[in-house]
Amino acid sequence: MTPFDAHNLAINKFAQSSPERFKLMIIMVVLSILQPWSQVGNQLYDWRLKGIRSRFLWDNKKDAAKYLNRNIDKVYAQAMMALRFRGRNRSIELMKVFLTIPGIGLAKAGFCCQLFAGCVGCIDRHNIRRLRLPVTLLQFNKGAMAKTQQKRIEAYVDACQKRGCRWLWNSWCKLIAKKYPDKFPNAEAVSFVHLGYLIG
Repeated sequence: MTPFDAHNLAINKFAQSSPERFKLMIIMVVLSILQPWSQVGNQLYDWRLKGIRSRFLWDNKKDAAKYLNRNIDKVYAQAMMALRFRGRNRSIELMKVFLTIPGIGLAKAGFCCQLFAGCVGCIDRHNIRRLRLPVTLLQFNKGAMAKTQQKRIEAYVDACQKRGCRWLWNSWCKLIAKKYPDKFPNAEAVSFVHLGYLIG
């Protein structure tokens, strides 16, 4: 059993079970921006205690949290409706939902999809270099025309599907375990804390 198989479905069920748990999942993703993965658990704990006053929310991260506090029921309903789709269409519709959140671009929207429904995945700048993909893959202008946004979303989803959500998850967990052996003994440990951070 791979790390993805061991933990992803449980995370999906957690995130889909209520608007508040859904929000916690997204906040975890927001907190992970430009942060070591080993630190995100403590930051999420701080969010649980202090909410919008958490010192780990700054700039776009705070904007995202404020938006979620105001609109979580709507965003949750849209995400649950997107689950009615299948395959590539589900991935695209979920990406659209998560991209409405301030501060979330293609990579973190893909991470949200991974955590929420086991699809898409996170191809960030590290994976761009590792997989030798064009940096333009991550370009996304939220002010662009809907047709242009659709093309950018489809290109990102297709890049993820070429490798597979499971492969992206497992390979990233292996990479982090190899890079930070003092924090994570193996890929399974990296994978588990995705769930561990959420359930507290």
